[in-house]
Amino acid sequence: MACSHDTQTRPEFTYLFLGTPSDKPDVTPVVLRVDANTEQQARSHFLNWNLVFAAQIRTKAQRRLQLMDGGDHFTWIFEQRFDACTSGVQEVAYV
Repeated sequence: MACSHDTQTRPEFTYLFLGTPSDKPDVTPVVLRVDANTEQQARSHFLNWNLVFAAQIRTKAQRRLQLMDGGDHFTWIFEQRFDACTSGVQEVAYV
């Protein structure tokens, strides 16, 4: 069984587009978001839209939060890692 974060089951990127419906080109563009492996695949989800590419974000990017205490001079680092089938176990480091 594949993990929920494997690229076999989860696309590699999240794509963002600014788009307007093809039949209403004068309306204010909206942000459209879709997970896909390629830009072409992402665009195929919005066939009747005029799209402007906005961003390509890796879905495997780690999340990191760093907190610093100036009084005690210590730092807490929280990292989310994608190892094996842990589906993103948080690790904490005290520096």
